[in-house]
Amino acid sequence: MTFNSLTLFIASISTLMIIFSVSKIFFKSKKRSAESIYKLIDDLEKKYIY
Repeated sequence: MTFNSLTLFIASISTLMIIFSVSKIFFKSKKRSAESIYKLIDDLEKKYIY
């Protein structure tokens, strides 16, 4: 069986796109906005300092 180079190229590109999409979704949940970080710091200050 012979492989067409175009088919192999399309398969590799689509695999890379799927891996990139999954990794982007996985790492998206770990991001925090600046407002949530400031709120977290403020809550910790209230809890442990005051």
